[in-house]
Amino acid sequence: MNIDFVVNLMDYIVIRPLKKTANKMPKITADNSADIRLFIPVFLLKKLAKHRLTDGLYPVSLGITQAQNNYKLQQENNHSHTLIYCLSGTGKLVYQNKERVIKRGDIVIINPNTPFTFTLNKSPKIAVNSTSPEPQNNKPEHKVSSNIVYWVNFTGTLAHDFAERLLMKMDLGVAHVGVLNNIVSDFDHLLALGARGYTATNVIHAVHILQQALSFLALQLRLTQFNNSSNFDLEAVEALMRNSLHQELSLDTLAHYSQLSKFHFAKKFKELTDSSPIQHFINMKIQHACSQLDNSDIAIKDIANGLGYSDPYYFSRLFKKLVGMSPKQYRDSRHRA
Repeated sequence: MNIDFVVNLMDYIVIRPLKKTANKMPKITADNSADIRLFIPVFLLKKLAKHRLTDGLYPVSLGITQAQNNYKLQQENNHSHTLIYCLSGTGKLVYQNKERVIKRGDIVIINPNTPFTFTLNKSPKIAVNSTSPEPQNNKPEHKVSSNIVYWVNFTGTLAHDFAERLLMKMDLGVAHVGVLNNIVSDFDHLLALGARGYTATNVIHAVHILQQALSFLALQLRLTQFNNSSNFDLEAVEALMRNSLHQELSLDTLAHYSQLSKFHFAKKFKELTDSSPIQHFINMKIQHACSQLDNSDIAIKDIANGLGYSDPYYFSRLFKKLVGMSPKQYRDSRHRA
């Protein structure tokens, strides 16, 4: 049997082995699992594009490739975004006139209608001992693939926004996030959709798993990039804030603690939290006040004083500005749904 084949995935996405093997199809395994490709039916895509719970972001096609032989994933004219996640093995990406090596833990985001080629490198199988009850030294071995790559094509009214949250922290669509068990679990749940069936409940759940995965990857990229490029310790700064809720903290104090200038400290802090340091500190104080209002009968003026606000009226105005109701209204509301 000739194994040179081309399979249209969606709008000219193709997967194919590059070399021939004598008279038989190669056996593709990873922990005894075969490749999986899942295409959302056209009738369902039309519904996803119109339903208010799914029109923002939904998968068009997805899969997992676990081949030992060279495999190619390429796009010539695809109207959806493409995400590739390399769980193990290596590959070569040709995109935007650049050739890149994709390694274990890397992700790739490709914009719509942008040609690319991703070739999974040939990889030897890894020998794994069988669970047979034979003596340890005589245990038979079976071999599994060391290549595992997930991919998904996604679209929707918010697809560009989700992709941009990732791309803003990537180098021409490529970044390293590491091996993330929750992302692997999310992909596996998505791939199980075909077996569970295309009921409305199953599909809506799958759509929100995809949104969750993309949101987490954006967060992970931000944390990874920041940690790799800076000695700034956000956890230590937040610990200082938590231990100082009873008093004021100035930007000078926080910057000095981090051994940075005020400008660089504020800039780095906002890059990581989307908030200024002082506003973040105030938010922590108000959250602590909410906890005390929920779980104690401490007088509001005493809560304010314990958070460094000597003027309870100022505290009440600040609380209402952030929470949307006064401290008294908030406390009274704890007995209502």
